[in-house]
Amino acid sequence: MKKRSLILFCILLLLNACEENTYTPQFLEDNKIRMEVGKEIVFTYDPVACQYSYNLERCEFRAHTDNMSEFFHIRLESLPNTEGEEIIASKMEWTQKNWINQSRKNIVLQVVKLQDNKVWLWNSKESIKMIVQFQ
Repeated sequence: MKKRSLILFCILLLLNACEENTYTPQFLEDNKIRMEVGKEIVFTYDPVACQYSYNLERCEFRAHTDNMSEFFHIRLESLPNTEGEEIIASKMEWTQKNWINQSRKNIVLQVVKLQDNKVWLWNSKESIKMIVQFQ
């Protein structure tokens, strides 16, 4: 009986550990400029309290609060053209909820949606999702 309980417990642990890092349908339906890491939304653009900018030549996008206390910034190696393509983000930076800056270099992002100059990007390994706008 003990052995059976132990096996059942191990199976339950494995099933919980196998949660897929994926984007949800809600991510694709929403079109707000934002960044998510894991299940946490680390930045959401609010036109009243935030600003965003982009540079097409440098393939760069930035969004931040007016006082610049929260932000996210991404520099791509090329501008996205088609859904499904993979693009390298040569540099990404953002603030977490505890105001600690995070950064990543050379992250591969998949373009999961393109619509109205907005781009939905996703990295499965680190569960990073973002919507940026190049206009």
